[in-house]
Amino acid sequence: MSAAAMASKGIEEHYILDGEEVVITDRLEVSCDGGGGVLGHPVEYITLEKGGEAVCKYCDRHFYHVAHPRVAEIRQKGEPFAG
Repeated sequence: MSAAAMASKGIEEHYILDGEEVVITDRLEVSCDGGGGVLGHPVEYITLEKGGEAVCKYCDRHFYHVAHPRVAEIRQKGEPFAG
């Protein structure tokens, strides 16, 4: 993968924390499809503020910008998984 392609994808870390799906990202625009396939949902496009958080209205997946104060806690206490 080229450096330009990697930069456009950005950071995306997936965790389970207290039974909730959590995604840490450096992007300010993200999308959620609920995991795709038959168990997914319509794509929701979500805008994050720097240091902000947002929740998918369909599946309650939480998105945190890397500058959010809870990121260190999520990385420490969350269970990483391939999202």
